[in-house]
Amino acid sequence: MTPKASDLAARLAASAAGAPAALPAVSPATEVEHTVESTARAIQRFMVILPKSQHHFIRQFALEIDTDVSTIIRALLSRIETDPVFAEEVRNLVTEGH
Repeated sequence: MTPKASDLAARLAASAAGAPAALPAVSPATEVEHTVESTARAIQRFMVILPKSQHHFIRQFALEIDTDVSTIIRALLSRIETDPVFAEEVRNLVTEGH
């Protein structure tokens, strides 16, 4: 069992027994590894609210190319950042809608 799975199993057992679940001890080395990993990745989450038809389209598109929606969004953002012509097309699409 992985450390996380064993921690979860211990907490579930304690909860079922009516005892408060103790938090697992974290060694300083493990804590440093998590800090380095989270600093290196520095990922931010955000939510996009879509009409049902667009949600269906992007999910189907992702399935067809065997990826996830986040990867598609990151690819589109990367293209906006690196391709000024594409960025201008997106800018025009957005401003025309307002």
